[in-house]
Amino acid sequence: MSFCSWLQFQSLFRINALCLWCCLVWSVTILIFNRTAAHLIRHRMIPLPDTLRRGLLEFSWVLPVLWTGLIGVAALVRWWDFWTA
Repeated sequence: MSFCSWLQFQSLFRINALCLWCCLVWSVTILIFNRTAAHLIRHRMIPLPDTLRRGLLEFSWVLPVLWTGLIGVAALVRWWDFWTA
């Protein structure tokens, strides 16, 4: 996930280009990471206290929504001048 985040930053702020295929890969990577983490937590492969485990499993949708929203906001901030002109 850190490599995916690094690629997102490089694409948005260093290369100054946004590829739709890259965005698709980012989205799928975020979803796969979230589902894998939820699976590991659900089957107690990651040891957590029960209250934290139940909370993370109940709200497992929050992380991918926030992460995808953050990418969208970063793209809006980066190219705001282009879209408003």
